Amino acid sequence: MDIAVPIVPMLDMSFQLLAFFILTFKPMPTEGQLAINLPRLDATDTPQNIDPSHLEDKKDEYTITLNSSADGGVANISMKGPTGASPDIKNTPELLYQLEKITPPAGRKREEGISITIEADDNLTYARLIEVMNMCKRAGYETVNLMPLRKEKS
Repeated sequence: MDIAVPIVPMLDMSFQLLAFFILTFKPMPTEGQLAINLPRLDATDTPQNIDPSHLEDKKDEYTITLNSSADGGVANISMKGPTGASPDIKNTPELLYQLEKITPPAGRKREEGISITIEADDNLTYARLIEVMNMCKRAGYETVNLMPLRKEKS
């Protein structure tokens, strides 16, 4: 007498279970999204330790300030450098033009002699922040610093 294991019903049941799990799988809607807020900086916060090694290698420092609108977009862009503040910048192509106009200190390359810092409002969406960072990269600045928008002391 031969004993046979009925394999067809087992395969049928496994395919039914597989189909059930595939059809009932509902991924969470927030997968792949980052729910991160930009850090906030109080007016009372000041840097405590300044590394003296940075003082020897002085770079021209430029600060791009991004204020956000109610929907998280960019409401206002301004740029401040060693020669003063640029007029209000209306959009990112104009920011790119202003960044390309910057000339590095004599005898240095653009990425060696210029420091770019982006100060962003904590309500600004990351898509707009990344867009501004891409403008800096297109203008030839590989290293861009980020910091929260400083609130003015009153």
